[in-house]
Amino acid sequence: MDVSLVDEINSFALTISDPRLVALLTDLCQRFEALDRDNKELKTRIIELELQQDDHTAAINRHAEAINQVWSIMKRPSVPKGQKTKARLEDLDKILRARGAKTLSQLEMDLKISPQQMSGLISKLDMKRYNLFFREGNGREKVLMLRSRII
Repeated sequence: MDVSLVDEINSFALTISDPRLVALLTDLCQRFEALDRDNKELKTRIIELELQQDDHTAAINRHAEAINQVWSIMKRPSVPKGQKTKARLEDLDKILRARGAKTLSQLEMDLKISPQQMSGLISKLDMKRYNLFFREGNGREKVLMLRSRII
């Protein structure tokens, strides 16, 4: 037989003749019932929040997949289309192989191109083959060098 604690307290209160004890037990019963209602409300709220969390998790996963797709597209080296760009890239390779790392301003002079053209050329580079970094000491100049290959 499933009897609640409140029912047992109420039946016990009927057997007691002291009005103070009956009032105390009645107060306890009311508090138990209020706590039980609060507990049920909190459980339903927790379930609602868990459902919202599942929705948010799914949205976060969709956004993460979209970001990963963008990154994978950005990582692909762009293939130069023009003959001048291909020739400049070949010249750049020759210069870096022969003389090692050089600043971008030195490469602009060697290739006889403007800084804007150099920026465009840098954007076409496959950064798996090249290393672009700031010069030590003078953090304003960028240096380009070929990465060493391990065969």
